Amino acid sequence: MDKKNIRNFAIIAHIDHGKSTLADRIMEICGAIGEKHQAQILDSLELEREHGITIKLKAIRLSYQFSNINYQLNLLDTPGHVDFSYEVSRSLASVEGALLIVDASQGIQAQTLSNFNLAMNANLTLIPVINKIDMPAANIAKTTTELMDLGFKEDEIIKVSAKTGENVEMLLAEIIEKIPAPKAASHSTSSGQADKLSALIFDSSLDPYKGVIVTCRLFGGLIKVGDEISFLATKSKGEVLQVGYLTPKPNYIEELKSGEVGFIATNIKDLSLVKVGDTITHPREPSEPLPGYQEARPVVFLSFFPTESSEFQKMKEAFEKLKLNDAALIYSPESSISLGQGLRVGFLGLLHAQITQERLEREYGLDIIVTSPSVNFIIDGNVINKPSEFNPSSQSQVEEPYARITVFAPQKYYGQINELIYKKRGTIETSQNIGTSQKIEAVIPLLEILIGFYDDLKSQTSGFASFDFEVIDYRPAKLVKLDILVNYEPVEGLAQVIPVEKAEEFGRKLVAKLKEEIPRQNIPIPVQAVINFSRIKGGVGGKILARETIAAYRKDVTAKLYGGDVTRKTKLLDKQKKGKKRMKKFGQIEIPQEAFLAVLKI
Repeated sequence: MDKKNIRNFAIIAHIDHGKSTLADRIMEICGAIGEKHQAQILDSLELEREHGITIKLKAIRLSYQFSNINYQLNLLDTPGHVDFSYEVSRSLASVEGALLIVDASQGIQAQTLSNFNLAMNANLTLIPVINKIDMPAANIAKTTTELMDLGFKEDEIIKVSAKTGENVEMLLAEIIEKIPAPKAASHSTSSGQADKLSALIFDSSLDPYKGVIVTCRLFGGLIKVGDEISFLATKSKGEVLQVGYLTPKPNYIEELKSGEVGFIATNIKDLSLVKVGDTITHPREPSEPLPGYQEARPVVFLSFFPTESSEFQKMKEAFEKLKLNDAALIYSPESSISLGQGLRVGFLGLLHAQITQERLEREYGLDIIVTSPSVNFIIDGNVINKPSEFNPSSQSQVEEPYARITVFAPQKYYGQINELIYKKRGTIETSQNIGTSQKIEAVIPLLEILIGFYDDLKSQTSGFASFDFEVIDYRPAKLVKLDILVNYEPVEGLAQVIPVEKAEEFGRKLVAKLKEEIPRQNIPIPVQAVINFSRIKGGVGGKILARETIAAYRKDVTAKLYGGDVTRKTKLLDKQKKGKKRMKKFGQIEIPQEAFLAVLKI
């Protein structure tokens, strides 16, 4: 197809604003799917459907006739949650325009602004769309005002209902008229006869039979079956076995041309040789690397341990398979005295971690223990992300990561949000009114975001606020490691790194919660929160901030007595006490998974 008749565009929005439903209607109108189909057809993962969110981006090619001309529309449906914003960046690097979707009943949210800024920085043509206009709670006038405050004109805002299909054809006309066609390639071969091959990879997966399957956008040249290709970043080479595109079913063709989006199956068996953001070119006539985007960097770290040590290899293999389809997943081996062998895993956020844990349990049948989340810290120039390794001296320089957050909420909640940010050691940088809502930008330690910030924000604003964040830099911090001792033994998976001033409050809450979660034993079990803990001969060193005791089960050993001298009763109780003392010395306390999750519930 002629390049001038191609339109490449992404759909971006806040979570649950109707991206996938709008994609359904567009595919119906273009004849790619029938009217009877599964809702949100592009959300193919079971967890996507269950949570009602998009996790993996999808690239679909559609054919649409407008003014008696056939157009090729390449639609990229993207996630909305902040944890998967790296997927959005992949999309925006591969298109010329985007639909900015806003829910008429909720208005502009934090992720809406984040995606808006990403698209503006990528110099994309944006089409503002108000969705869900059929809902009784829709406030079209308010949402229009908010979009106009972002710089859009009232007459360029399209009002649609993705559910009923109202005005979606009008939106398709806007896409064709406003989003520019792909530009001509800027480089050519030495002979000047044809464009050099230059394709940007924005997704990849591994097929066990074919090899690595790459989803890419061609910015120059063409790719056809049988071509030898190379990847500039990894210096690896491969052969093209198949070429095609999704409609959403796979369609196989002979070649992909400049300006088009599609997939290629290669004979490469190692996914690590194909990096997202890399440039595909021909080995004999290499082109310059395309301006891609950085690989995702994890900001939250958790440790995963199998409940049975024999399951470790199975868990490791499961992570290897998950990583094939999730480029942001990073892990390394870890060992614990109390929990055995495990993996230290980096995530983009807590939702990313939750989704991964659920996939491990459902798809691979694993029973696992997950420790509380942590972040990267810098101690005297060395980066650590495990609380067990956090042992700075009194002279050490400790730094923690800070994030810039964008909070979006009704103006009446400004006071509560301001107080919450101050409580979380943050400072407000800017505040701006957008319609009847307030946009607040603040800087806050990333550690505070992990410890209940989202729940507190929702609670303080009656569920109306949304927020987005990005890690910006590292700053000096006064932090301390809080160890949890169960029956006088430290439990590595419960150790926390927290601000000095919050150690006692957090310790009291945590031991109280653990008292509820750890089952009673035949002996009393002390649970202690300790700072500056160290093992010394003959006992423990450190400062105990809080203590709770889990009461013991007690068998009534005097039940068989029916009178006589009281010394008979005392003798039996003393004998029981000696037995419990032996149990306390040699007994092992089993700590359930609920105890490790207690940190997240505080």
